Amino acid sequence: MRGMKILYAGIRRENYDPRRRDSFEYINFFLTLKAMAGVEVVEYPFDRILEVGKKKWNEELYEIARREKPDLLFAFMYTDELDIRTLQQIKQLTTSVAWFADDYWRFWNYSRRWPPYFSYVITTYSRAVDWYKKSGFDNAILSQWACNTNLYKPIVLSPELVEGPYKKRYPSTSSGNNVFEGSVKDIDVSFVGQKKSGRVKMINFLRRAGINIQCFGYGWPNGKISHDDMLKIFSRSKICLNLTDRKSIFDPSVIARLFLKKSVNRIVPDFHFLDNLKAVLHFPILHTHARPFELAGCGAFTISGRSEDIGKYYEEGKEMVFYDSPNDLVNKIKYYLAHDAERVAIARAGYERTIKEHTYEQRFREIFRHIGF
Repeated sequence: MRGMKILYAGIRRENYDPRRRDSFEYINFFLTLKAMAGVEVVEYPFDRILEVGKKKWNEELYEIARREKPDLLFAFMYTDELDIRTLQQIKQLTTSVAWFADDYWRFWNYSRRWPPYFSYVITTYSRAVDWYKKSGFDNAILSQWACNTNLYKPIVLSPELVEGPYKKRYPSTSSGNNVFEGSVKDIDVSFVGQKKSGRVKMINFLRRAGINIQCFGYGWPNGKISHDDMLKIFSRSKICLNLTDRKSIFDPSVIARLFLKKSVNRIVPDFHFLDNLKAVLHFPILHTHARPFELAGCGAFTISGRSEDIGKYYEEGKEMVFYDSPNDLVNKIKYYLAHDAERVAIARAGYERTIKEHTYEQRFREIFRHIGF
C-alpha cells in the first residue's frame, strides 16, 4: 500500500543565513516527517527564494505539486514567501496545511490573513481557535510544540570528571532513562538560552538569594554550547529552568513592529498600523514554547515559568513544577534542592508523559487523522 507523500515548504537555515545552523522548523518538523514510517517527504525550502525570487519560487512550487502529486502540502509559515494565487491553485490539487508560530500575538497582523488559502491552519495557542472562528474561519486545528526525541533524549554521564568547572568532559556517555538516578548531578541549577534583559534580572535575583545557577548560551560568560553539550548540561543539573520572560511593549524592538515587518530576509515598512497595534498589545502574553517539552524529554527536572496552556500538558507538582514570581522561584528551587527523591519522581513522570504524548511524530499523526489521513 502506498504511503503518504508530503510536499514540505519552510526555511532551511536560520534567518535565511547559510552560515548559520539549520532552522528550528527544519530540524523538528522536516526531519521528523522524513523519519516517520509510511511518509515520503519532498522538500522545497524557502531559501531558494534568495536565488530565484518569490515569483519564480512560487511557480516552481506549483510545478512540483503538479509533478509529485503529494497527498499534502505542509508549510511552516514565516513571512510572505507564499503567493496567494499559487496557494489557490495548489488547493485545487491537494490538501494544504499551514503551521503558524506565535499566534498569541501574530494572529492579529499575520496569521488571520491566510486561512482562506489553505485547507487547514495549525495554531499552538488555544484562544486563537476562537479568534479564527470569530474571523469567519472554521479550518483551524489546535496543536502544540513538542519534543523531537531523535535530538532531545536522556544522557547518562559517569561521575569521573576530567576538566574544567563547567565545561567538563566525560570518559563515557550513554543514552537511557537511568539519567534520573544513574547520572552525576554536579550543577545545582542551570539555564540554557540567549542572554536577555529580563533573564538577566531574574538570574541576578536568584544569585542574590544564594542560588548557585549556571547560565549557558549567547551573551553569557559560559558562551554558546553545542547541542551535545547542552544535553550534558541538562543531565548534570539537579534543576533546569525555563524562564518565561517577555519584552515590555515599550521596548524599542517591540515598538518598531508597529511600522516594520519581515519580508523573506528583509525588514520592510508596514502600514497596517491598527493590526500591528493589536498584535503588539498581545505581545507580552506568556505563551508556551518548545523548551519545556525538550527539557522533560531529556529527563530533566524542570521548573518553568507559568504560561498559558502549559498546565494542560504537564500536571503541576507531579510532572513539572511552575513558578509565579521571583520569590516563588527561589522558594521552590531551595525546596527541591533539599528533596532529591521528589525531584527524581517528578523528572521521571515528566519524561514518561513526554514520550507517551508530546513528541512531534504524535503531533503530526494527530493532525493527519484530524484531516482524514
